[in-house]
Amino acid sequence: MSETQSPPPRGSYRAQVTRLNLILDEHLRLIQESVTDKHARDAKRSIHQARNDIDQLKGQVGRMHRAIGMMHTIIRERSTSEPELVDVLLTMKTAETLILRGAFDEASLQLERLVEHLLANSAALNPFIFYEFWMGVEARWDMGSESGKLLVRVENTSDGLLPGFNFKAPVPPNWRSSPQSQSIIALGPGETHDLVFNIIPSAMAAIRDIGAPGSLQERLSIQTGYNLTKEGLTIDCRIENKTDETMTEVLVTPWIPPGWKTNSWPLIRTLEPNKTEFVAINLDLAK
Repeated sequence: MSETQSPPPRGSYRAQVTRLNLILDEHLRLIQESVTDKHARDAKRSIHQARNDIDQLKGQVGRMHRAIGMMHTIIRERSTSEPELVDVLLTMKTAETLILRGAFDEASLQLERLVEHLLANSAALNPFIFYEFWMGVEARWDMGSESGKLLVRVENTSDGLLPGFNFKAPVPPNWRSSPQSQSIIALGPGETHDLVFNIIPSAMAAIRDIGAPGSLQERLSIQTGYNLTKEGLTIDCRIENKTDETMTEVLVTPWIPPGWKTNSWPLIRTLEPNKTEFVAINLDLAK
C-alpha cells in the first residue's frame, strides 16, 4: 500500500479551481452588494451560504479523489482484463467531461460505480479502503493481570453485502494476541459480528501505551470507533479519566488500519477528574 499513486489529470485540478473561483466570486459579489446597501443580515446569510457551498464542493472533490485512488489500487494489486481497462479509460473520460461542467457529484458517482464493478472479484483487497462499515474496539483487563481481552464489533453500515474477510488483532507493535487473526463472516446491511482476542502487551506497555494494564489502565478508559464511508475514514475516541486527579497533556494515539495515515494526533490539554472527552480524527489514504 506504500506505492505512489498517479495524481489526477492536471486538467481536473484546473477545473476544480475554476469552479471554486466562480463560487467565491458570486458570493463575494452578493456580500459586497449587501454591505453597500447596509443590509448586514443579507451579508451574514451570504457568508453562511458561501461556506456551505465550499464545504459541499470540498466533500465532492474528496470523494472523487478517493475513488480514483481506489481504482488505482485495484489495478495495481490484482490482474485487470483488457475490457476492464477500457471501462476505466471510458469512465475517466466521462468523469473529466462532468468535472469541466462543474458536476463533481455526478463525476464521483460514475467513478464509485466503476470501483464497485471492479471489486466483484477482489475479495483479497484491503477492506478498510474498499468497504463501508463501523468497527468498535475496547480493551478490558482483570485487576492485577498482565493479559486482557480485546473486544471488537463490526457492523455493516452500507446498503449492500459486506463480504467476509480476515482481520488481524488491532494492537500496537510488539503486543501478542491469541489468535493473531480471525475471520469476519459476510454481513448484510445492519448486521454485526463480534470478535474477542486475548492480548498480552509488550514489556514497556504499562508505561508507554494508553489502555495498557496496570496503573494506567486503572486511570483511563479508552473506547475507539472506526467509521468507514464514501467520504473516508473517521476515528472517534472516548477517553474517560477514572481518577480523582486532573490529568494533563493526554496524547490520543489509537490504532490505524492499514492503508491510512494521519499527520497529527489530538492532544487533550486537561482532563478533569471523572470526566470524559470525545475526539475525532479524520484520516487520509496512504500514498
